[in-house]
Amino acid sequence: MAGARMAAVGAAWRGTWARMGRTKHLASDVMQTPLNRCLSTLDITLLGIGHMVGAGIYVLTGTVAKDAAGPAIVLSFFLAGLASLLSALCYAEFGARVPKAGSAYVYTYVTIGEFWAFVIGWNIVLEHMIGAASVARAWSGYVDSLCNGAISNGTAELVGGLPSEFLADYPDFLAFAVTLVYCALLTMGVKGSSYFNSIFTVVNLFVITFIILAGLTYADVSNWSTGGGFAPYGTSGIVAGAATCFYAFVGFDSIATAGEEARDPAKSIPSATVVSMLVVTVGYVMVAATLTLMVPYYTLNPAAAIPDAFAAHNATWAKWVVSVGALSGMTTTLFGSLFTLPRCIYAMAADGLLFSWLARISDKTKVPTLTLLLCGFFSALIALVFDIEKLVEFMSIGTLMAYTIVSASVIILRYQPASRCNIKSPTHIATTPTPASPTPTPFTDDPTKDGDEGGELRRWCGWVSILTRGREDGKAVMWAVVVFTLSTTVFLIALQYSFPSLTQPYPVALAILLAIVALVGVVMSVVVIGAHKQNQLELSFRVPFVPVLPLVSIFFNVALLLHLNPMTWIRFIIWMAIGLLVYFFYGQYHSREGEPVSSYSTLLSDSTPASAGVGGAGVLGSVQQTLSSVTAKIASSAAAAAATADRHRKDNDQRPIVEEEEEEEEDEDEEEERRDKVKRRDL
Repeated sequence: MAGARMAAVGAAWRGTWARMGRTKHLASDVMQTPLNRCLSTLDITLLGIGHMVGAGIYVLTGTVAKDAAGPAIVLSFFLAGLASLLSALCYAEFGARVPKAGSAYVYTYVTIGEFWAFVIGWNIVLEHMIGAASVARAWSGYVDSLCNGAISNGTAELVGGLPSEFLADYPDFLAFAVTLVYCALLTMGVKGSSYFNSIFTVVNLFVITFIILAGLTYADVSNWSTGGGFAPYGTSGIVAGAATCFYAFVGFDSIATAGEEARDPAKSIPSATVVSMLVVTVGYVMVAATLTLMVPYYTLNPAAAIPDAFAAHNATWAKWVVSVGALSGMTTTLFGSLFTLPRCIYAMAADGLLFSWLARISDKTKVPTLTLLLCGFFSALIALVFDIEKLVEFMSIGTLMAYTIVSASVIILRYQPASRCNIKSPTHIATTPTPASPTPTPFTDDPTKDGDEGGELRRWCGWVSILTRGREDGKAVMWAVVVFTLSTTVFLIALQYSFPSLTQPYPVALAILLAIVALVGVVMSVVVIGAHKQNQLELSFRVPFVPVLPLVSIFFNVALLLHLNPMTWIRFIIWMAIGLLVYFFYGQYHSREGEPVSSYSTLLSDSTPASAGVGGAGVLGSVQQTLSSVTAKIASSAAAAAATADRHRKDNDQRPIVEEEEEEEEDEDEEEERRDKVKRRDL
């Protein structure tokens, strides 16, 4: 009886482990995906570079140098690249943990929960749709400038202007057409379209190299000392320039979105992310330095800074070379937005949060063709009627929110106990786990070393339990991250909105009080995080210097969020109101979160994060509640298997003894007949 019960329990545990896919190297499992897994590390790297190096390097450089930072734009680009790199490193670790389509949406899903994942995904959809439309507008405007305004003037004469101040001056049919053409190219399949992107990205990189090498031949170091010197706008100008330049690096998340189409995502995603960020940062810094060395910054033409700089040295022929690079860069940026957008929608639809038909994959091309065409049409429609300035204002809020949550999630995962670091992912992919040990293995098996299990207090930090109040391992760190984010927000608001009124004592006193309280919250939350041990799970890439780098990333992102235009927040609220209607009237009723755990996971499971986030059970969802849910499922499966074994045993015990003896005799007769047949066959 005991043997049967133990066998049943063992079978239940083995089945549960198999369903959860608990392997040592989860991220490198062979994933069964309807998408085509064909992209190499080089393909994904060029995808990221192409998405980041677009119109910004040809337009943004002149604008920031003349109006914000002067020659110190070099430092502005460096600081913006550093801030973006912090977020990119966090994305790279998640790419190693969770190599799936959906980028920040998926990372939020597996760490925090469904509701917050929907919030991030819903905003990312709008970000990329507006991003594609704005780049299409920039592409059209650049071509129009090469034609001396013939396209815009002709359209205005034939069609006339649009009747609202919130719309563009005239409908841009060229932007509409180019968006649909690039969308059609993407329907060819991911490999064919990646060749297209790689060609234009390489052309753009050659043009950037030409600008740097040719421009330095006209360099004059004295241009950095005239007109107010190297930093004519001071430190504030450098920081303001960095805030503007930060958006030139938005686009590396397209690398993470390609997780389901990479051959080896656990290695390709981190490598491509880091390499592309370094290449783009060096490119921006060098072009900015070259431009401000060629001509004094105050003589730059923001609309055509680089061609005019060459023209100032009688090299007007360079205008056409630069134009080829600008059009190539904007083409790859538009390609990157149209590549990322449908895959995010596909991931959300496959999890039941959006309409299921949006998750259909073409059998021939292995891409979400219907979703791609729909996204392309709406992006083209936005580009047709909206002005680029109106579009750019709304491009940043969702991206910064995604960066903040991904950085916070890295800290939360690092401080969860290693034995519990297996959770549910979105259900749109199943995996075939490779045979391995049933639990993730730390780097060291020495229990005396810090970070062996993770989540518990260090031996010399027992006094911190006064602050954590005996919370379970990992949960105290989760709440410390929440406190850090909120305290940082309050601290920056106090600095930004209260201190300018220095002539009025009461606002200053209130600002100082808020800043001190918030600063105490920041310090205490950092102390609580640092007092806990990290787990040491083996990953192909890990963010260095955790929790410092992710916390600095959160600080930068919150600061940039607070500098957004108030109208951007109003548009965000309206867009979120529409999204919440979709979620509560469709998504929560069709969600696949309650289905059996997919075999691809890293940390969270199928509790109800939506209720945790909305109903108040927890701001970031309940990690411990989730883990308890999985444990309860294991226990219930084991109990059910044991009960089945008991029923079989009782049935056998209740059978008549005579019947058992007759069956034994029949078995012996059958065995003798089998032996006789074997002997006759041998003879």
